[in-house]
Amino acid sequence: MTSPATLRVRRPLPILFFSAFLALAGCATQAPGPVGPISTGNPRVDPVPGGEATNPDGSPIDEENMGELAVPEGPYTPPHMEGREIIRAGVLLPFTHPNPRVRQQAEGMLAGIELALFDYGNENIVLLPKDTGGSVSQATTGAEDLANKGVDIVLGPLFGANVQPVREALTPESETGFFGLGAEEPEEGKPVIAFSNDKSVASYGAWLASIAPEEEVAAIVEYAALRGYDQFAFFGPQSSLGTRIEGAMQEAVMLNGGFMLASGFYESGNTNPAAEAEYFATTIASAVEAGARVAVLVPERGNRLRRIAPLLAYYGVDTRQVKMLGTGGWNDEAVWREPSLRGAWFPTAPASDIADFEQSFTRLYGSEPSSLAAVAYDAAALVVALSQDGVLETEELINRDGFLGVNGLFRFRADGSAERSLAIMEIDPTARDGSGVREILPVSPSFDETIG
Repeated sequence: MTSPATLRVRRPLPILFFSAFLALAGCATQAPGPVGPISTGNPRVDPVPGGEATNPDGSPIDEENMGELAVPEGPYTPPHMEGREIIRAGVLLPFTHPNPRVRQQAEGMLAGIELALFDYGNENIVLLPKDTGGSVSQATTGAEDLANKGVDIVLGPLFGANVQPVREALTPESETGFFGLGAEEPEEGKPVIAFSNDKSVASYGAWLASIAPEEEVAAIVEYAALRGYDQFAFFGPQSSLGTRIEGAMQEAVMLNGGFMLASGFYESGNTNPAAEAEYFATTIASAVEAGARVAVLVPERGNRLRRIAPLLAYYGVDTRQVKMLGTGGWNDEAVWREPSLRGAWFPTAPASDIADFEQSFTRLYGSEPSSLAAVAYDAAALVVALSQDGVLETEELINRDGFLGVNGLFRFRADGSAERSLAIMEIDPTARDGSGVREILPVSPSFDETIG
Protein backbone atom coordinates (compact mmCIF):
# COMPACT_ATOMS: atom_id res chain seq x y z
CA MET A 1 0.00 0.00 0.00
CA THR A 2 1.39 3.37 -0.95
CA SER A 3 1.16 6.32 1.34
CA PRO A 4 -1.42 9.04 0.72
CA ALA A 5 -0.45 12.10 -1.27
CA THR A 6 0.58 14.65 1.33
CA LEU A 7 -0.52 18.24 0.93
CA ARG A 8 2.08 19.51 3.38
CA VAL A 9 4.99 19.43 0.99
CA ARG A 10 6.87 22.63 1.72
CA ARG A 11 7.19 25.33 4.33
CA PRO A 12 5.05 28.46 4.08
CA LEU A 13 6.54 31.41 2.24
CA PRO A 14 7.92 34.24 4.38
CA ILE A 15 5.24 36.29 6.08
CA LEU A 16 6.59 39.57 4.70
CA PHE A 17 6.22 38.37 1.11
CA PHE A 18 2.73 37.07 1.77
CA SER A 19 1.57 40.26 3.46
CA ALA A 20 3.08 42.39 0.70
CA PHE A 21 1.15 40.51 -1.93
CA LEU A 22 -2.12 40.74 -0.02
CA ALA A 23 -1.61 44.47 0.24
CA LEU A 24 -1.47 44.63 -3.54
CA ALA A 25 -4.62 42.53 -3.76
CA GLY A 26 -6.39 44.84 -1.32
CA CYS A 27 -6.71 42.37 1.55
CA ALA A 28 -3.65 42.60 3.75
CA THR A 29 -5.28 43.26 7.09
CA GLN A 30 -8.60 41.49 6.81
CA ALA A 31 -10.11 38.39 5.32
CA PRO A 32 -10.67 39.15 1.62
CA GLY A 33 -13.88 39.64 -0.29
CA PRO A 34 -14.30 38.99 -4.01
CA VAL A 35 -11.12 40.64 -5.21
CA GLY A 36 -9.71 40.30 -8.72
CA PRO A 37 -7.59 37.43 -10.03
CA ILE A 38 -5.08 36.19 -7.47
CA SER A 39 -1.78 34.46 -8.19
CA THR A 40 1.71 34.12 -6.79
CA GLY A 41 4.53 35.92 -8.51
CA ASN A 42 2.54 39.07 -9.29
CA PRO A 43 4.87 41.95 -10.18
CA ARG A 44 4.90 44.67 -7.56
CA VAL A 45 3.20 47.89 -8.64
CA ASP A 46 4.10 50.95 -6.59
CA PRO A 47 1.24 53.38 -5.95
CA VAL A 48 1.34 56.65 -7.87
CA PRO A 49 0.31 59.69 -5.81
CA GLY A 50 -1.90 62.30 -7.42
CA GLY A 51 -5.41 63.59 -7.87
CA GLU A 52 -8.13 62.57 -10.28
CA ALA A 53 -7.29 60.80 -13.53
CA THR A 54 -7.28 63.02 -16.65
CA ASN A 55 -6.91 62.75 -20.42
CA PRO A 56 -3.41 63.19 -21.90
CA ASP A 57 -4.21 66.87 -22.60
CA GLY A 58 -5.14 67.44 -18.97
CA SER A 59 -8.90 67.64 -19.52
CA PRO A 60 -11.21 65.67 -17.20
CA ILE A 61 -12.36 62.23 -18.29
CA ASP A 62 -16.05 62.01 -19.25
CA GLU A 63 -16.90 58.76 -17.47
CA GLU A 64 -20.61 58.86 -18.34
CA ASN A 65 -19.98 58.66 -22.09
CA MET A 66 -17.15 56.14 -22.04
CA GLY A 67 -19.46 53.28 -22.99
CA GLU A 68 -19.02 49.72 -21.79
CA LEU A 69 -15.56 48.39 -21.17
CA ALA A 70 -14.40 45.72 -23.59
CA VAL A 71 -14.08 42.38 -21.83
CA PRO A 72 -11.62 39.99 -23.49
CA GLU A 73 -13.02 36.65 -24.65
CA GLY A 74 -11.42 33.27 -24.10
CA PRO A 75 -9.15 31.87 -21.37
CA TYR A 76 -7.97 34.50 -18.93
CA THR A 77 -4.22 34.94 -18.47
CA PRO A 78 -2.74 37.68 -16.25
CA PRO A 79 -0.17 39.81 -18.10
CA HIS A 80 2.72 38.62 -15.91
CA MET A 81 1.83 34.98 -16.68
CA GLU A 82 1.73 35.28 -20.48
CA GLY A 83 3.57 32.48 -22.26
CA ARG A 84 3.20 30.04 -19.38
CA GLU A 85 1.06 26.95 -18.97
CA ILE A 86 -1.18 27.97 -16.08
CA ILE A 87 -3.98 26.43 -14.05
CA ARG A 88 -7.06 28.63 -13.76
CA ALA A 89 -9.00 27.88 -10.57
CA GLY A 90 -12.38 29.51 -10.20
CA VAL A 91 -13.74 30.30 -6.73
CA LEU A 92 -17.52 30.55 -6.27
CA LEU A 93 -18.55 31.84 -2.83
CA PRO A 94 -21.38 34.05 -1.45
CA PHE A 95 -19.38 37.21 -0.72
CA THR A 96 -22.49 39.46 -0.83
CA HIS A 97 -25.01 37.08 0.75
CA PRO A 98 -27.72 38.87 2.78
CA ASN A 99 -26.66 37.02 5.93
CA PRO A 100 -23.52 38.62 7.45
CA ARG A 101 -22.43 35.29 8.97
CA VAL A 102 -22.48 33.71 5.51
CA ARG A 103 -20.44 36.61 4.12
CA GLN A 104 -17.92 36.17 6.91
CA GLN A 105 -17.74 32.45 6.16
CA ALA A 106 -17.10 33.14 2.47
CA GLU A 107 -14.37 35.68 3.19
CA GLY A 108 -12.64 33.28 5.58
CA MET A 109 -12.81 30.50 3.00
CA LEU A 110 -11.24 32.66 0.30
CA ALA A 111 -8.53 33.60 2.77
CA GLY A 112 -7.91 29.89 3.41
CA ILE A 113 -7.69 29.23 -0.33
CA GLU A 114 -5.21 32.08 -0.77
CA LEU A 115 -3.17 30.83 2.17
CA ALA A 116 -2.84 27.40 0.57
CA LEU A 117 -1.78 28.95 -2.73
CA PHE A 118 1.04 30.81 -1.03
CA ASP A 119 2.00 28.10 1.43
CA TYR A 120 2.72 25.71 -1.41
CA GLY A 121 4.16 28.35 -3.71
CA ASN A 122 2.89 27.14 -7.10
CA GLU A 123 3.42 30.15 -9.37
CA ASN A 124 1.39 28.68 -12.23
CA ILE A 125 -2.04 28.93 -10.58
CA VAL A 126 -4.36 31.90 -10.82
CA LEU A 127 -7.50 32.21 -8.69
CA LEU A 128 -10.61 33.73 -10.25
CA PRO A 129 -13.09 34.58 -7.45
CA LYS A 130 -16.76 35.06 -8.34
CA ASP A 131 -19.63 36.07 -6.08
CA THR A 132 -22.64 33.74 -5.87
CA GLY A 133 -24.62 36.21 -3.75
CA GLY A 134 -27.72 34.56 -2.35
CA SER A 135 -29.26 32.93 -5.40
CA VAL A 136 -28.89 29.95 -7.71
CA SER A 137 -29.10 32.24 -10.75
CA GLN A 138 -26.12 34.32 -9.62
CA ALA A 139 -24.11 31.18 -8.91
CA THR A 140 -24.95 29.85 -12.38
CA THR A 141 -24.02 33.15 -14.03
CA GLY A 142 -20.72 33.16 -12.17
CA ALA A 143 -20.00 29.60 -13.29
CA GLU A 144 -20.78 30.49 -16.91
CA ASP A 145 -18.40 33.44 -16.70
CA LEU A 146 -15.68 31.20 -15.28
CA ALA A 147 -16.26 28.71 -18.09
CA ASN A 148 -15.74 31.53 -20.60
CA LYS A 149 -12.49 32.40 -18.83
CA GLY A 150 -11.24 28.85 -19.38
CA VAL A 151 -11.09 27.61 -15.80
CA ASP A 152 -9.62 24.17 -15.20
CA ILE A 153 -11.42 23.61 -11.89
CA VAL A 154 -13.85 25.42 -9.60
CA LEU A 155 -13.69 25.62 -5.80
CA GLY A 156 -17.24 26.15 -4.55
CA PRO A 157 -20.10 26.78 -4.33
CA LEU A 158 -21.00 26.70 -0.64
CA PHE A 159 -24.70 25.84 -0.76
CA GLY A 160 -26.04 22.50 -1.90
CA ALA A 161 -28.76 24.05 -4.09
CA ASN A 162 -26.05 25.61 -6.26
CA VAL A 163 -23.83 22.57 -6.78
CA GLN A 164 -25.50 20.81 -9.72
CA PRO A 165 -26.49 24.05 -11.55
CA VAL A 166 -22.83 25.12 -11.34
CA ARG A 167 -21.65 21.74 -12.58
CA GLU A 168 -24.06 21.92 -15.51
CA ALA A 169 -22.90 25.45 -16.36
CA LEU A 170 -19.32 24.15 -16.55
CA THR A 171 -20.27 21.25 -18.84
CA PRO A 172 -20.22 22.10 -22.58
CA GLU A 173 -23.33 21.29 -24.57
CA SER A 174 -22.71 18.49 -27.06
CA GLU A 175 -23.76 18.69 -30.69
CA THR A 176 -26.72 16.39 -31.29
CA GLY A 177 -26.36 16.26 -35.07
CA PHE A 178 -29.15 16.13 -37.67
CA PHE A 179 -31.82 13.68 -36.47
CA GLY A 180 -29.22 12.28 -34.11
CA LEU A 181 -26.76 11.52 -36.91
CA GLY A 182 -23.17 12.55 -36.42
CA ALA A 183 -23.72 13.34 -32.77
CA GLU A 184 -20.51 14.07 -30.90
CA GLU A 185 -19.42 12.36 -27.72
CA PRO A 186 -20.41 14.60 -24.79
CA GLU A 187 -17.47 16.63 -23.55
CA GLU A 188 -16.62 16.28 -19.89
CA GLY A 189 -17.20 19.37 -17.81
CA LYS A 190 -14.64 21.00 -15.57
CA PRO A 191 -14.43 19.48 -12.09
CA VAL A 192 -16.10 21.15 -9.13
CA ILE A 193 -14.97 20.84 -5.51
CA ALA A 194 -17.92 22.20 -3.54
CA PHE A 195 -18.28 22.91 0.17
CA SER A 196 -21.83 21.74 0.86
CA ASN A 197 -22.20 18.87 3.34
CA ASP A 198 -25.34 17.57 1.61
CA LYS A 199 -24.31 14.27 0.03
CA SER A 200 -27.45 14.20 -2.12
CA VAL A 201 -26.02 16.90 -4.41
CA ALA A 202 -22.70 15.12 -4.97
CA SER A 203 -21.88 13.39 -8.24
CA TYR A 204 -18.95 12.45 -10.42
CA GLY A 205 -17.56 15.82 -11.44
CA ALA A 206 -18.98 17.62 -8.40
CA TRP A 207 -17.11 16.48 -5.30
CA LEU A 208 -17.85 17.66 -1.77
CA ALA A 209 -14.86 18.68 0.35
CA SER A 210 -16.76 19.37 3.57
CA ILE A 211 -16.86 16.86 6.39
CA ALA A 212 -20.32 15.35 5.97
CA PRO A 213 -22.25 14.38 9.11
CA GLU A 214 -22.62 10.88 7.65
CA GLU A 215 -18.83 10.47 7.77
CA GLU A 216 -18.74 11.61 11.39
CA VAL A 217 -21.50 9.19 12.34
CA ALA A 218 -19.81 6.31 10.53
CA ALA A 219 -16.54 7.02 12.37
CA ILE A 220 -17.99 7.28 15.87
CA VAL A 221 -20.31 4.27 15.52
CA GLU A 222 -17.50 2.12 14.15
CA TYR A 223 -15.24 3.07 17.05
CA ALA A 224 -17.95 2.39 19.64
CA ALA A 225 -18.66 -1.00 18.07
CA LEU A 226 -14.97 -1.88 18.16
CA ARG A 227 -14.99 -1.03 21.87
CA GLY A 228 -17.80 -3.50 22.51
CA TYR A 229 -20.94 -1.37 22.30
CA ASP A 230 -23.57 -3.33 20.40
CA GLN A 231 -26.83 -1.48 21.11
CA PHE A 232 -27.30 2.08 19.92
CA ALA A 233 -29.86 4.85 20.34
CA PHE A 234 -30.42 8.28 18.82
CA PHE A 235 -31.79 11.40 20.52
CA GLY A 236 -31.96 14.49 18.34
CA PRO A 237 -34.03 17.18 16.63
CA GLN A 238 -36.86 16.47 14.20
CA SER A 239 -35.24 18.36 11.32
CA SER A 240 -33.81 17.57 7.91
CA LEU A 241 -30.32 17.33 9.40
CA GLY A 242 -31.51 15.34 12.39
CA THR A 243 -33.27 12.87 10.11
CA ARG A 244 -30.15 12.56 7.94
CA ILE A 245 -27.97 11.81 10.94
CA GLU A 246 -30.42 9.29 12.36
CA GLY A 247 -30.55 7.53 8.99
CA ALA A 248 -26.76 7.49 8.80
CA MET A 249 -26.65 6.01 12.30
CA GLN A 250 -29.10 3.26 11.35
CA GLU A 251 -26.86 2.35 8.41
CA ALA A 252 -23.62 2.50 10.41
CA VAL A 253 -25.06 0.35 13.21
CA MET A 254 -26.16 -2.28 10.71
CA LEU A 255 -22.76 -2.29 8.97
CA ASN A 256 -21.04 -2.84 12.32
CA GLY A 257 -23.32 -5.68 13.40
CA GLY A 258 -25.10 -3.71 16.10
CA PHE A 259 -28.75 -3.24 17.05
CA MET A 260 -30.64 0.05 16.86
CA LEU A 261 -32.41 0.17 20.20
CA ALA A 262 -34.37 3.41 19.87
CA SER A 263 -34.65 6.73 18.05
CA GLY A 264 -36.05 9.69 19.95
CA PHE A 265 -36.93 13.01 18.29
CA TYR A 266 -38.04 16.40 19.60
CA GLU A 267 -39.04 19.62 17.84
CA SER A 268 -35.94 21.31 16.43
CA GLY A 269 -36.68 24.61 18.19
CA ASN A 270 -37.25 23.00 21.58
CA THR A 271 -34.33 23.61 23.96
CA ASN A 272 -36.06 21.89 26.88
CA PRO A 273 -37.54 18.62 25.56
CA ALA A 274 -38.20 17.23 29.04
CA ALA A 275 -41.09 14.94 28.09
CA GLU A 276 -39.18 13.50 25.13
CA ALA A 277 -36.04 13.00 27.24
CA GLU A 278 -38.02 11.19 29.94
CA TYR A 279 -39.69 8.89 27.43
CA PHE A 280 -36.36 8.18 25.70
CA ALA A 281 -34.62 7.37 28.99
CA THR A 282 -37.43 4.99 29.92
CA THR A 283 -37.21 3.31 26.49
CA ILE A 284 -33.55 2.37 26.83
CA ALA A 285 -33.63 1.68 30.59
CA SER A 286 -34.52 -2.02 30.32
CA ALA A 287 -31.60 -2.73 27.99
CA VAL A 288 -29.20 -0.91 30.32
CA GLU A 289 -30.55 -2.75 33.37
CA ALA A 290 -30.11 -6.05 31.53
CA GLY A 291 -26.41 -5.30 31.16
CA ALA A 292 -26.39 -4.34 27.47
CA ARG A 293 -23.62 -2.02 26.35
CA VAL A 294 -25.59 0.95 25.04
CA ALA A 295 -24.28 4.03 23.23
CA VAL A 296 -26.44 7.13 22.66
CA LEU A 297 -25.79 9.68 19.90
CA VAL A 298 -26.91 13.29 20.49
CA PRO A 299 -26.17 15.43 17.38
CA GLU A 300 -26.50 18.83 19.04
CA ARG A 301 -23.83 21.44 19.75
CA GLY A 302 -23.09 24.49 21.88
CA ASN A 303 -25.69 25.80 24.31
CA ARG A 304 -28.41 23.53 22.96
CA LEU A 305 -26.31 20.47 23.77
CA ARG A 306 -25.51 21.83 27.24
CA ARG A 307 -29.24 22.14 27.92
CA ILE A 308 -30.33 18.81 26.45
CA ALA A 309 -27.59 16.44 27.69
CA PRO A 310 -28.33 17.06 31.41
CA LEU A 311 -32.00 16.23 30.77
CA LEU A 312 -31.07 12.69 29.79
CA ALA A 313 -28.98 12.33 32.93
CA TYR A 314 -31.80 13.77 35.05
CA TYR A 315 -34.27 11.22 33.73
CA GLY A 316 -32.00 8.26 34.37
CA VAL A 317 -29.47 7.89 31.56
CA ASP A 318 -26.45 7.01 33.70
CA THR A 319 -23.35 8.00 31.71
CA ARG A 320 -21.27 5.64 33.86
CA GLN A 321 -23.13 2.83 32.11
CA VAL A 322 -24.25 4.45 28.86
CA LYS A 323 -21.67 5.85 26.45
CA MET A 324 -22.60 9.26 25.09
CA LEU A 325 -21.58 9.90 21.47
CA GLY A 326 -21.40 13.18 19.57
CA THR A 327 -20.47 14.75 16.25
CA GLY A 328 -17.79 17.25 15.28
CA GLY A 329 -19.90 20.00 16.84
CA TRP A 330 -18.76 18.72 20.22
CA ASN A 331 -15.26 20.02 19.56
CA ASP A 332 -15.99 22.97 21.84
CA GLU A 333 -14.43 23.85 25.20
CA ALA A 334 -17.81 24.92 26.59
CA VAL A 335 -19.20 21.46 25.80
CA TRP A 336 -16.27 19.76 27.49
CA ARG A 337 -17.18 21.46 30.78
CA GLU A 338 -20.64 19.85 30.88
CA PRO A 339 -20.53 17.23 33.70
CA SER A 340 -23.11 14.93 32.08
CA LEU A 341 -20.81 14.50 29.07
CA ARG A 342 -17.73 13.36 30.98
CA GLY A 343 -16.28 10.31 29.24
CA ALA A 344 -18.23 10.95 26.01
CA TRP A 345 -16.67 10.34 22.58
CA PHE A 346 -16.84 12.41 19.41
CA PRO A 347 -15.03 12.48 16.04
CA THR A 348 -12.94 15.38 14.81
CA ALA A 349 -10.14 16.39 12.48
CA PRO A 350 -6.61 16.10 13.95
CA ALA A 351 -6.49 18.69 16.72
CA SER A 352 -2.80 19.59 16.41
CA ASP A 353 -3.00 20.24 12.65
CA ILE A 354 -6.12 22.37 13.04
CA ALA A 355 -4.44 24.36 15.84
CA ASP A 356 -1.38 24.99 13.64
CA PHE A 357 -3.60 26.17 10.79
CA GLU A 358 -5.59 28.50 13.06
CA GLN A 359 -2.40 30.04 14.44
CA SER A 360 -0.98 30.59 10.96
CA PHE A 361 -4.24 32.07 9.69
CA THR A 362 -4.62 34.40 12.67
CA ARG A 363 -1.02 35.55 12.42
CA LEU A 364 -1.41 36.49 8.76
CA TYR A 365 -4.94 37.90 8.69
CA GLY A 366 -5.32 39.22 12.23
CA SER A 367 -8.55 37.31 12.82
CA GLU A 368 -9.61 33.75 13.54
CA PRO A 369 -10.51 31.56 10.56
CA SER A 370 -14.13 30.81 9.76
CA SER A 371 -15.34 27.28 10.41
CA LEU A 372 -14.80 26.15 6.81
CA ALA A 373 -11.54 28.00 6.14
CA ALA A 374 -9.47 24.86 6.79
CA VAL A 375 -11.68 22.81 4.45
CA ALA A 376 -11.20 25.43 1.73
CA TYR A 377 -7.45 25.42 2.44
CA ASP A 378 -7.31 21.65 1.92
CA ALA A 379 -9.27 21.88 -1.34
CA ALA A 380 -6.90 24.51 -2.71
CA ALA A 381 -3.83 22.61 -1.52
CA LEU A 382 -5.16 19.55 -3.34
CA VAL A 383 -5.39 21.55 -6.57
CA VAL A 384 -1.79 22.69 -6.09
CA ALA A 385 -0.60 19.13 -5.43
CA LEU A 386 -2.34 17.71 -8.50
CA SER A 387 -1.21 20.46 -10.85
CA GLN A 388 2.52 20.35 -10.19
CA ASP A 389 3.04 19.02 -13.73
CA GLY A 390 1.05 21.90 -15.23
CA VAL A 391 -1.98 19.75 -16.01
CA LEU A 392 -5.05 18.98 -13.91
CA GLU A 393 -6.95 15.85 -14.90
CA THR A 394 -10.35 15.08 -13.40
CA GLU A 395 -9.42 11.43 -12.90
CA GLU A 396 -6.59 12.47 -10.57
CA LEU A 397 -9.13 13.60 -7.98
CA ILE A 398 -10.10 9.97 -7.37
CA ASN A 399 -6.90 8.71 -5.77
CA ARG A 400 -7.27 5.40 -3.95
CA ASP A 401 -4.61 6.33 -1.39
CA GLY A 402 -6.16 9.68 -0.61
CA PHE A 403 -4.71 13.03 0.36
CA LEU A 404 -3.43 14.25 3.71
CA GLY A 405 -4.56 17.75 4.66
CA VAL A 406 -5.19 19.96 7.67
CA ASN A 407 -8.45 18.08 8.27
CA GLY A 408 -6.74 14.70 8.08
CA LEU A 409 -6.77 11.95 5.50
CA PHE A 410 -9.49 12.06 2.84
CA ARG A 411 -10.28 10.78 -0.62
CA PHE A 412 -13.04 11.40 -3.11
CA ARG A 413 -15.36 8.62 -4.21
CA ALA A 414 -16.68 8.25 -7.75
CA ASP A 415 -20.14 9.34 -6.54
CA GLY A 416 -18.78 12.76 -5.48
CA SER A 417 -18.72 12.16 -1.73
CA ALA A 418 -15.58 12.23 0.39
CA GLU A 419 -14.33 9.47 2.65
CA ARG A 420 -12.43 10.69 5.70
CA SER A 421 -10.30 9.25 8.44
CA LEU A 422 -11.19 11.13 11.61
CA ALA A 423 -9.68 11.19 15.07
CA ILE A 424 -11.78 10.14 18.08
CA MET A 425 -11.68 12.30 21.19
CA GLU A 426 -12.83 11.62 24.76
CA ILE A 427 -14.09 14.36 27.06
CA ASP A 428 -11.82 14.12 30.08
CA PRO A 429 -11.53 16.99 32.59
CA THR A 430 -8.38 15.35 34.01
CA ALA A 431 -6.52 15.37 30.66
CA ARG A 432 -2.81 16.01 31.24
CA ASP A 433 -2.65 19.01 28.93
CA GLY A 434 -5.58 20.65 30.71
CA SER A 435 -7.60 20.93 27.51
CA GLY A 436 -10.54 18.91 28.77
CA VAL A 437 -10.23 16.25 26.06
CA ARG A 438 -7.80 13.57 25.04
CA GLU A 439 -7.27 11.79 21.76
CA ILE A 440 -8.10 8.10 22.05
CA LEU A 441 -7.82 7.23 18.36
CA PRO A 442 -5.57 9.21 16.02
CA VAL A 443 -6.28 9.80 12.36
CA SER A 444 -5.26 6.76 10.34
CA PRO A 445 -2.20 7.36 8.12
CA SER A 446 -3.76 5.36 5.27
CA PHE A 447 -6.97 3.81 4.00
CA ASP A 448 -7.28 0.04 4.30
CA GLU A 449 -9.50 -0.66 1.31
CA THR A 450 -9.40 0.33 -2.33
CA ILE A 451 -11.94 3.01 -3.11
CA GLY A 452 -15.00 2.01 -5.10
